[in-house]
Amino acid sequence: MAMTYRFRPGERINEVLLAEQLQVSRTPLREALNRLSSEGYISVAPNRGFIGRELDPTEIQGLFELRSILEQGIVRLACERASDEELEALKLFADDQAANWREKPTLQNPRDDEEFHLRIARMTGNAELVKALEQINGRIHFVRWIDLRLRPPPPGVRHNGEFIDMLMRRDADACAKRIATMINRRYDEIVEVIRAGIADIYVGAEF
Repeated sequence: MAMTYRFRPGERINEVLLAEQLQVSRTPLREALNRLSSEGYISVAPNRGFIGRELDPTEIQGLFELRSILEQGIVRLACERASDEELEALKLFADDQAANWREKPTLQNPRDDEEFHLRIARMTGNAELVKALEQINGRIHFVRWIDLRLRPPPPGVRHNGEFIDMLMRRDADACAKRIATMINRRYDEIVEVIRAGIADIYVGAEF
């Protein structure tokens, strides 16, 4: 719910109603909401309680920049540490993504792309890097879903193919440069995505 903005930006979260919908008591629900707040998924406002987080372009751009820096380090480590078998498995996963991209539900596409990047992170053998990437992915998931809808890969493009070739050559500099190009977004692009996202939130699009 929080990742996909079922809690609308600035809207107070009705804890009683939410507890009924989820069929849980107020105590574990409050604990879960506190955790979501501490991780940046929702906000807390004085005298209002928990509210849906705002779609702030500056914050989103900062998260994309953080993800870019993190993943550049990840791919450098992956070039050093990944086994040939892991790289071959990643290639097969990406080929399957490319073959089935347009047949899958819209929401599945960003999840598949997140899994692709998480597989690379796991190749480093560093659990903290994996955890950090998962947290960033969660906070920008909704924006990335809208972004992929606005800018889908052209038909026939080998999804992540050139990047995997760089990984298999263990060309760390080329991988880091390519990952930055894949991830970075200009401020005006983020504003465009947020406008489209807000429209979807308030017309009740399926996430």
